[in-house]
Amino acid sequence: MTNPSTPQMGTVDSNSPMARLNVFLDTFVLPYPVKYLTNRLTILATLCLLIPLIAFANVEVFVLAANSYLNVMSVVVSSTVLLYSTISEVRDRKAAEQREALAAQHQQMIDEQIASNSEALEKIQDELRQHINEQLATIKHILLERLEANHAEISTMQQAIIDSASAQDIEVAAIRDMVAALKK
Repeated sequence: MTNPSTPQMGTVDSNSPMARLNVFLDTFVLPYPVKYLTNRLTILATLCLLIPLIAFANVEVFVLAANSYLNVMSVVVSSTVLLYSTISEVRDRKAAEQREALAAQHQQMIDEQIASNSEALEKIQDELRQHINEQLATIKHILLERLEANHAEISTMQQAIIDSASAQDIEVAAIRDMVAALKK
């Protein structure tokens, strides 16, 4: 796996001379200056160079050599920091894009689940509505049967009452006839 030392713009041919040089530098050269410059003893030794610079200010060769060393180290450190920060930025950007793609994928899955749940809920509502309508139709049928049965019973009772009233009228007429016959 190659680790580009500089951010790549667009698509880069991994077999190009520049890409191979970057891979070589990242693998075999750049790790050593980074290890050297981040070593606490190197940092302490560099800070300690300030004392001889002040003490030997009259020795021009020493001052120039120490100054050159500090300038080179300063450039190397700043270039290394810039290089690794740009590499980190590219990695962070790629990671952010991957997170966004994953979030979009999860959102799509959630939307599909919501749609599926909505369809299932509509199906359940339709089945429930159909079941309720069937039950209401059954109840209506039972009530109509009972109403017809009650109507038949009521009609029979009315007929019995009418027959009873007619029989009573006949008895009353017979009693009147008897009373009228007795009065005569």
